[in-house]
Parts: sequence; structure tokens; C-alpha cells
Amino acid sequence: MVLALDQGTKHWIVTHLPLHESFTLLPFLDIHHVRNTGAAFSLLPGGGWLFMSVAVVVLVGLALSWHKVREVDALTAVALGTIAGGTVGNLIDRMRFAYVVDFLDLRWWPVFNVADSGICVGVALLMWKIAKPARD
Repeated sequence: MVLALDQGTKHWIVTHLPLHESFTLLPFLDIHHVRNTGAAFSLLPGGGWLFMSVAVVVLVGLALSWHKVREVDALTAVALGTIAGGTVGNLIDRMRFAYVVDFLDLRWWPVFNVADSGICVGVALLMWKIAKPARD
């Protein structure tokens, strides 16, 4: 779901909104078409090969983890799936364009995309799962 939504929204942005153009979608959210050659928050611009390599390592780790938890813990499986979907979404961009298409602009946070959101939500779910006390 994350991958399909990510790629669908990015396709719409690239085909309908010129680079660096924006419009207000909600009072707290602009749609602003930008390119990011760096990592999250545009850190380390131009590190494409490094980020693609890290993405592959993350995906291998997720695949190994998925095999162990898929039938045991639904929350962890959902978290790993959202992380994987976001990772693949941004990896596709890097392989196709050598940059990631970003467009969600809260005006007080760096511009991001659906893949970034999936990764963050997945990590937050895993952190919550690890931090919450186990019930007997």
C-alpha cells in the first residue's frame, strides 16, 4: 500500500506540477514539487549510490526479519511492511532519476513524501512495540 501510494502520488506530482511550483492543499499543508539528492532533510546531497546501497541492506534485513515475525506479530509485520514500502519507493526514485521526488510541505518541516512517511510510521510502530510492556 505504501509503495503504490508513494509511486502514484509522485507520478501525479511529476506530471502535473512543475518543479519548484506549489499550491496550498490544506491550511497547514502545501504541495511543493522539489528534488532531493540527499538523505532525509536533504542531508548529504549527491550521496545516491550510498543511499541505494543502504536501502538494499535495509531491505535484506527487513526480509530476514519478516520471515521470523510474519505469523507471530501483526503489528511488527505491518511496521516492517511500511518501512519496506517506503524504502522501495525512494529506491525506485533514486534508480530512475538519481533523486527523490518530495512534495509534502508542512511549512515548518523539510519537504517529504509518502515513502518517508511510511518509513517514519513503521519505525515509530517498532519503537512503540519495543517500549510497551509485554502482557502475559
